[in-house]
Amino acid sequence: MTRLSFNFRQLLNTMWFLPAAFSAIAMLTIALAFYVARWAPDELPVSISQEAIESVLQILATSLLTVAVFALSTLVSALSSASAATSPRAVSLIIGDRGAQTSISVFIGAFLFSILAILGLSAGIYSSAGRLLLFSVTLAVVAVVIAALIHWIAQISNIGRVGQTIDRVEEATAEALQTFEDHPLFDGRLLEGEPTGRPVFAGKLGYVQHFDAARLQKLAEKHDLQIAITARPGAYASPLRPLMLVDGAFDDEVLLELVSAFVVGDQRSFESDPRFGFVVLAEIADRALSPAVNDPGTAIDVVGTVTRLLVDWHPGEADGDATNDRLAVPALAARDLLEDAFRPIARDGAATVEVVTHLLGSLEVISTVNPYLRAAALAMARDATGRARHALHAPADLEALETAAAFAR
Repeated sequence: MTRLSFNFRQLLNTMWFLPAAFSAIAMLTIALAFYVARWAPDELPVSISQEAIESVLQILATSLLTVAVFALSTLVSALSSASAATSPRAVSLIIGDRGAQTSISVFIGAFLFSILAILGLSAGIYSSAGRLLLFSVTLAVVAVVIAALIHWIAQISNIGRVGQTIDRVEEATAEALQTFEDHPLFDGRLLEGEPTGRPVFAGKLGYVQHFDAARLQKLAEKHDLQIAITARPGAYASPLRPLMLVDGAFDDEVLLELVSAFVVGDQRSFESDPRFGFVVLAEIADRALSPAVNDPGTAIDVVGTVTRLLVDWHPGEADGDATNDRLAVPALAARDLLEDAFRPIARDGAATVEVVTHLLGSLEVISTVNPYLRAAALAMARDATGRARHALHAPADLEALETAAAFAR
């Protein structure tokens, strides 16, 4: 994925983009209705009066503003609820929910269409053919608004809920894992041993969200460089953590081009960072296990979600004929994935026997089915068992713990 593609995907997930796009379509539709009517015949089989169209448009204009404000307030409440009940890091996924954005965008776009159409009719710019065409478009807009309203009613009961938020995080994590499985080394070579070269640092502190491997390859070919990536997406770039080590001679201009291939931001991103999804899932489970919430069922749900994500996953094979052969990229350690997902739950759920047994059952399944994660799963199971032995006191709980942990001995 190029940097331009990554930035465009980030733009699509912003709250304002789709409403702005629908508003632009509304304005374009009004203009097209005026200009296309010029080629219509003078004699038309049906004539629509200006008053008939204005009455429909006025109903749309007065009602849709209220509907749009209500939909936005509902979404804001859902964001606040999701942040409090799950994790603030999951809010970006709710904001980027295409269904919610589309419904709100339809309401705003239809409202703007109604206002502009009323202004055009009041100014008398539409001929008989123009009014007929505008009436046809208005009927289509009404149909789209009704469909969007029905869709919004179906969504409103789920948006921001804990279960729906977990599902959204699972979808984003699964997509990131699939991308990583297809391109485990960003089409580069595996970084082996200790890399050498001149360190290149980011221009600011922040998390690496993405880097454009193809662009780095072109720069390396042009200036005869060898690049060792030291900060995969998710790493925190700082004066102590270079983005890459570069072998070869290059000036400050090339240095700026190399740095510009990286996207560094204040927050981690789901797209190129599969570990971030597991971090957010673990945060949701942690929030549920806090004494204020005391909801072990949600933690167990998260454990099941992580199991589905990891049970059949493998990192993919590194291509021997790497497209980006001048880039060396470190592998993503299996232990890191499991620690991100399970260690917080093992720590904060150690005193709850149901959570511990479900966690160990999940690790047993992963260690049995997925050979790539077997060693890391067994190590995580031993860690979780050790924590639980210190936290559990009832003999029955300890017996259940030992039974569930027998596979890791």
